[in-house]
Amino acid sequence: MNASGLVRPVVHHAALAALAVAALASFAPMPLEAATAIPRRAVEPSTCPIVVAPAIVGRTSCGRLTVPEDRRRADGRTVAVEFMMVTAERPDPARLPLLFIMGGNGSGLKMAQRQPRLVASLAKHDTVIFVDHRGSTPWGRPDMSCPAYPEGLDAALPGADPAQVEACRKHLAARLDINLYGPYEAAQDLRDLRLALGLPRWNVYGVSYGTTVAQRLLGLDAAAIGGIVLDGMSGIESNAFAEAFLIDPLLDLIDECAAAAQCRSAYPDFERQLGSVAAELEQRPQRIGGELVSNVEYLAQVRYALMDPERRGRIPLAVARSARGDHRAWATLRIADGAGGPGGRDPAFTWPSSVCRDEHPRRADPDRQQAARRTVPDAVRRGARMVDGESWDWTTFCPRMGFEKSAPETVAIPRSDVPALMLVGQLDLVTPKTWNDQVARSMSDARTVVFPSTDHFVLLRQTQCAGDLMRGFYADPKAPLDTRCVDALPKTVWAIDRTDKARR
Repeated sequence: MNASGLVRPVVHHAALAALAVAALASFAPMPLEAATAIPRRAVEPSTCPIVVAPAIVGRTSCGRLTVPEDRRRADGRTVAVEFMMVTAERPDPARLPLLFIMGGNGSGLKMAQRQPRLVASLAKHDTVIFVDHRGSTPWGRPDMSCPAYPEGLDAALPGADPAQVEACRKHLAARLDINLYGPYEAAQDLRDLRLALGLPRWNVYGVSYGTTVAQRLLGLDAAAIGGIVLDGMSGIESNAFAEAFLIDPLLDLIDECAAAAQCRSAYPDFERQLGSVAAELEQRPQRIGGELVSNVEYLAQVRYALMDPERRGRIPLAVARSARGDHRAWATLRIADGAGGPGGRDPAFTWPSSVCRDEHPRRADPDRQQAARRTVPDAVRRGARMVDGESWDWTTFCPRMGFEKSAPETVAIPRSDVPALMLVGQLDLVTPKTWNDQVARSMSDARTVVFPSTDHFVLLRQTQCAGDLMRGFYADPKAPLDTRCVDALPKTVWAIDRTDKARR
């Protein structure tokens, strides 16, 4: 036990049976021909590379999967992928094990260490398997990170030092093929892990970037998936460079206001007024609080406010007053910089590899040009931009690092009839609902639940409610969903313009 009170369990070689057999004794092994179909695949026990919370330490085992780096060259370099299994506190032989596919840069084990309460909650009823994507951690082999960048994405900032980025590229090139560490290869590793553990089937949960891996796993191994939960969908067809990414979340707010009697009554001209304010500021930018504000700056502040539960309901009021020439309410929408999300710093380049290989090279393809779901005023369309924290200099970064466009077969959209539950945070602009809706069209049995006043990573923000919903879904993917806990979540509180009413 260390000073934090957490325990680092050691798995001895004899414990592989506990990892792959005793913990999953209710599952028959795969036939030999299926289990040996992929060359040089091996699972062995390992010492857990993270500290594990006391609540689950007695039920936790770790292992290592070894697979070819390049499956076209079975005699080439290998990749070691770490995984961790937490057996259910209340085992039920009828329940399939649950594969947890982490987002961010893909370390399931880092997430398990950072969020022990979430892990304990999931593992009450289900045996849960957490996996690191290849290259995502310093304990994996190889490690797809550079010492100069404790946050890997800093290498993609517009001001990144070209010499430092070049040194990073050389560092990685000496250890790995940078174009073999994306979501498609990660999905292949997960399929191999299932086969190596002898699991006929499992349930799957993916969050954020983990959903892009999970969607590919559907294409590779759908028959082995009982049910899949996709939390913050970032699909193969998603495009953060398209109009829909910027405009649809704003349309969500406009439609939400129109559907709420109080907001609709107070701001019946919300959409028209937003267009007129944007047009006025586009033609004649104004100095507001010392800042020169055009339609670009105005809409950027509105976009920030869309993600904040307290400010979201004040946007129609701010727009109504701006339409009268009073921008003070708009100025109060500003949000001070926070401490960041719950994920911590990630030095790995696994998620950037997906952008550089899959999304950015195809951003202008006709099938990626996702227009907003309906027309908006031209000044709004022209002024909408990504804000800080959403945009990096991919055009420079990707070729600097040596990323190449991925093969077409790795971005094929699977048509799936696997039962799917899709979780959407209303405030989530990282993976907006429009992406969820695009992916749902390729699934014949998908249901979407939107969580009001909830940000990115629904399961973390609403652990009890989302966890209960998931457990019911996995138990019977065809049964009606019990969404009463979702319905009870706080809704948007609309700020009403009392001064306008008084003048009337």
